[in-house]
Amino acid sequence: MKSFFVHGLSALDLIHTVSDIPKSPEKYKSNSSYISIGGNAANASVTISRLGAKVYLSTSIGKDEVGNILKQKLLSENIDLTYTYFLDDFKTSISSIIINKDGERLILNNRKFNNLKIHKNVDYEKFDGFLFDSRDIKNSIKILKKIKNVKKPKLLDAEENTTSELLTYFSHVVFSYQGLKSFTGLDDIETALIFISKKFDCKTFVTNGEYGCYYLKGNVLINIPAIKIKPIDTLAAGDIWHGAFLLKLVSTTSLKKCIEYANYIASLKCKKFGGSSGAPFRSELKDDFK
Repeated sequence: MKSFFVHGLSALDLIHTVSDIPKSPEKYKSNSSYISIGGNAANASVTISRLGAKVYLSTSIGKDEVGNILKQKLLSENIDLTYTYFLDDFKTSISSIIINKDGERLILNNRKFNNLKIHKNVDYEKFDGFLFDSRDIKNSIKILKKIKNVKKPKLLDAEENTTSELLTYFSHVVFSYQGLKSFTGLDDIETALIFISKKFDCKTFVTNGEYGCYYLKGNVLINIPAIKIKPIDTLAAGDIWHGAFLLKLVSTTSLKKCIEYANYIASLKCKKFGGSSGAPFRSELKDDFK
């Protein structure tokens, strides 16, 4: 069984569905409600676990009521919390999320990060791959310095707060389109990818919702389109994509196959309501994707 180390944000998501996103300060009735695991790293961990691999989540959870619920939900997904930090006087991250009839969402989040004393004597060589989000940069870099010489795939989920220093530690970086624009100051995907390729050694990708994933092959821009579906809920789809991409990355050298696999897994998620709770299990996959 493959084994993965994931570091970053975890949260508890309180999800409501509505016909339309509220536009004025009034009382609204939701069509349905759900409590789910949330946060970039935790969502990716759910995906990796459900697809049949062992995942160790490194994250911060408070010893509070929300933290207790989140801990039990993570354990129920067979996620190993050996490297999770359970902290006194720390408020566990929580998000309130409203999803409309088209699957788009509005998110209110409360989160913070402490300066952690990173676990010592961890055998990082035992892991087949690593995934970090760009939320907890200071603590991420502490760990990344420890695994600098570990020759395994290291994947960054790169959002708007990504830094140049952070990119230097990764073999593969996946920007959201918004994250790419924020980091480079460029709107054109091809121009932005060329800009990054001249400054960094990592393989760089961009995900852009229904338009799929883009990357450079030599000097040619390649686009692997997303699978066309009618989405019910896009919440956590990007995080789930990253988990699936890394899982495939450790077993094949074909970037095209990795992206097609991640696109497929994300599309299955978008057909289900409930954030990361909609991540597919391996038993649900078509035979050619197992």
